[in-house]
Amino acid sequence: MKEFLFLLKNITSGKSVIRSTLNFRLFQENLQGKILDLGSGGSDRYSTLIPRTPDSVYELFDAKKGNAIDFETDALPYADSAYDTVLLLNVLEHLFVSATLLQEIVRIKKSDGVLIGYVPFLMWYHKDPHDYFRYTHEALEKMLKSAGFTDIKIEKIYKGPYTAAFQMIHPTLPRIIRPLFFIPAYFVDFLFRKLRSEGAQRYVIGYYFIAK
Repeated sequence: MKEFLFLLKNITSGKSVIRSTLNFRLFQENLQGKILDLGSGGSDRYSTLIPRTPDSVYELFDAKKGNAIDFETDALPYADSAYDTVLLLNVLEHLFVSATLLQEIVRIKKSDGVLIGYVPFLMWYHKDPHDYFRYTHEALEKMLKSAGFTDIKIEKIYKGPYTAAFQMIHPTLPRIIRPLFFIPAYFVDFLFRKLRSEGAQRYVIGYYFIAK
């Protein structure tokens, strides 16, 4: 019920299912130390959602706003082993070449530091400024291992086919009636997961990953 109420509030405020479920997952973290949010869009979109210790330091970085950095080719302007946590949320799908950025993250995070990332899967085209890929968990694991990560956990974010369908059509609906579509989709998928757990996992809307 806690999850449902959280998602309903987010969707009522205009957020997509993908963004709402990501927000709920981030709310379960508890970060400390120096945190770098890469590709943040220059706005503090996630820091208020993520629980963290009072002495933590949260920094934003966006390659498009005042930082002449190409994530596909350039080194990040940070020292080695500078961060405890690096956030990479909704970024990889916009890069045609991701290897350089992932290797740079390995360099700038501490040896015991962590990368927390997310990519959408069942999602419409959304350029920022381009939109290249939809990664599966298998592709993400290979990419992260190639970059030098060894401890990798990838979570499938899914509810079921009806919530996935709502995710795809919700931009076409007036905001005021979106909850009327979301509520039955959510509870039908709750039953679907009880009856066909493996089937529900085919309708992944995104992948949340933690890598060390």
